[in-house]
Amino acid sequence: MAKKQIIKDGKPVSVDTKAGSLVYNRFEMQVSQTLHMAIELYSDLNYLLVLDHYDDITLFDDDVFPETVSYYQMKTSEDSISIDTAISEAWVAKLYEQLSDPVWMVKELGLITNCPLKVSVKVRGDDGKPHSEEKKYVAERTPFLSFNPIMVDKLKVDIAKRKGISVDDVDLSKFVHMRTTLSIPKHREIVEQKLSDFLHGQYPRITIESAKTIFGAMMDLLSRCQSYEALDKNATFAEVRQKKGVSKSDFSRIIEESMYIAVPEFQEIDQWMSYSEEERMKAALEYTKVLPDVRGRAESFAALYRQVRSVCQGNPRSNEESVKDYCERVYGVLPNKSPIYNKTYVGILIASMLINEWRRSV
Repeated sequence: MAKKQIIKDGKPVSVDTKAGSLVYNRFEMQVSQTLHMAIELYSDLNYLLVLDHYDDITLFDDDVFPETVSYYQMKTSEDSISIDTAISEAWVAKLYEQLSDPVWMVKELGLITNCPLKVSVKVRGDDGKPHSEEKKYVAERTPFLSFNPIMVDKLKVDIAKRKGISVDDVDLSKFVHMRTTLSIPKHREIVEQKLSDFLHGQYPRITIESAKTIFGAMMDLLSRCQSYEALDKNATFAEVRQKKGVSKSDFSRIIEESMYIAVPEFQEIDQWMSYSEEERMKAALEYTKVLPDVRGRAESFAALYRQVRSVCQGNPRSNEESVKDYCERVYGVLPNKSPIYNKTYVGILIASMLINEWRRSV
């Protein structure tokens, strides 16, 4: 097991760095699972996904005026997770508490695991002797009510005791176990491939660079929402949406911007711009500046991009106009020209937008 030594109170202490890494990876896995859900639900729901506020992951059916909500807890293990653990650790009881919120109608209460869910009960055999009966649930979705009736009763009794209500009043109809396809060591790779497949289905000519840009932007946004801690538990829905939520419209905006702002290979820009030899040398130098600016998304670059795109939308290119001439025209009407970004740099940005627009239309 990987260990390192640190000095604490003047004495060397061994620290299990592997365990710490696994804990962090499981925490990060919630972000990957949320993106996985954002992709799955994209065509069906105008959703809002909230991280680490109401629960590990919370799904609203609308990002402005939601009517229904689903709450999910995510638990991970390298082997399996027992439903008995879910009972003793109060995971199920915590989910049940969500039914007490009268604001929204609860659609689903989910326990998400990356591994099989183990359900063990004591039953009597034909010989009258008790023995353990175990089943591992590996399906994508399994309602709790499909568990062995003995376990269903055990769940109800535990919730009834914790809530101080009658067992007959306990409703498990909204509970479901979900087995994610993500794994602890490979969750990022798996969800990145899923996103790439989704994007190629939407835009067959999308580049690998564009898909990676969208993936990075989504993971960054979700991670920031997950890690934001300065929000009161009684914050308004609008506050939660702003600080802890990612909507379908946010996802669409990132895709849209990344599709326009992605930088094609220099050879393709060169073909569209028909550079002279001298122009090509200058453009190649500016191209090396554009690439890190696009990936870094500094505020100064973002402001330039928005300005250039706005001018392009207000001044479309005619069929008779060469791309180089169009770039010259757009640069000529740009307000508040920045000394940081010269005409060649802006021309590469405009050509990239035109190429990306063409890719989307074919």
